[in-house]
Amino acid sequence: MPNRRAIFSSYVIPKESIDLEEGVTKWTIDGAINKTLGSKGTATLTGSQWGEGWSSFQHPEQYWEDCGNTWEDMGEAYNGVLTISAATSLNVDSASASTAVIFLYVKNLGTASTQGLKLSLDGSNYKIYIPPQGSVNIRGDGSTLQMQHVKVNKVTDNTSVEFIIAK
Repeated sequence: MPNRRAIFSSYVIPKESIDLEEGVTKWTIDGAINKTLGSKGTATLTGSQWGEGWSSFQHPEQYWEDCGNTWEDMGEAYNGVLTISAATSLNVDSASASTAVIFLYVKNLGTASTQGLKLSLDGSNYKIYIPPQGSVNIRGDGSTLQMQHVKVNKVTDNTSVEFIIAK
């Protein structure tokens, strides 16, 4: 089984606006900070990830040979999007409930202001808000954050997500 890893980064440019005489607003890097902020990281993952069900891009019928119908009869390809209409666990395998999370990425694909997403890392308290088109990535601690703890829920209207959850 090949080794797997998740390479991730963030890049922040703190900006301030300056109104010029001509009525034009110019944006510059905030002088108090005077630099960009960010980081890079790598999470080394287990070579085996619950078969291929460790991301929203996987589906039981992703392979022709797994389809109940013949592949010619399938009307559409699976697009890798999970719809969230109620509290949903991102744990992809019930036998792995107490397995530690090494890396988590969740992107809210909603576009309307009412399609916010809540993320829980303890199974019940939704303390992280992911706005429409926003995302979050988290490197797990290797023990405390477990698969059973990772849940998402809509704020108001149904939304959809892409995700990766890895051990």
